[in-house]
Amino acid sequence: MSPFFEASIKPRFSETDMRGHINNTVIPVWLADGRAALFREELGSRVPTMVVNLNVDFSRELHWGTPVTVRTAVERIGNSSICFVQELWQNDQPCVQARTTVITMDAETRKPIRVPDAERTLLRPHLLA
Repeated sequence: MSPFFEASIKPRFSETDMRGHINNTVIPVWLADGRAALFREELGSRVPTMVVNLNVDFSRELHWGTPVTVRTAVERIGNSSICFVQELWQNDQPCVQARTTVITMDAETRKPIRVPDAERTLLRPHLLA
């Protein structure tokens, strides 16, 4: 079984730019939607997180009118951080590869906290080998 969780995005016309492809500023939003679909909707986690690092590599253009699949897996779980590996696919072709590191944080103090054991357990099936 693949560790990647998949979510679908329907590109909106407003997300295109004058070159006719999806604007690069939209990609972090779609990646966040993919992480939220896994972390919050699929796993039911409510621990607050904050992005501390985002790296995006573009290999193909994305276009309006065809669904995009966001594939999300976990590369590493640190003390207070989680590193996600994500891909955006369109027409069965990889278009974007990304790594996003988030920290888990205390909602009141806004300070990093240890990734709770419950979240570690929930994320374990999505860890890359």
